Amino acid sequence: MSYGATASDSPFIKGRNARLNGRSREACPYTEGTADYVAWMQAFDEAATDDTGTESGTIDPQKAAE
Repeated sequence: MSYGATASDSPFIKGRNARLNGRSREACPYTEGTADYVAWMQAFDEAATDDTGTESGTIDPQKAAE
């Protein structure tokens, strides 16, 4: 059986996760100028502008009633 890459393996997802987990831009593991580097940095920067105050998913009915 062959296993392919998953979304969590992508440089973009890794860059986003790095930012969300408090890592610095210097934590980028990719060589400057490569496509992976660009994707990682783009995701890292975009994660800073995400509206993390907006939740998604199911609503807790007890909290909604408060």
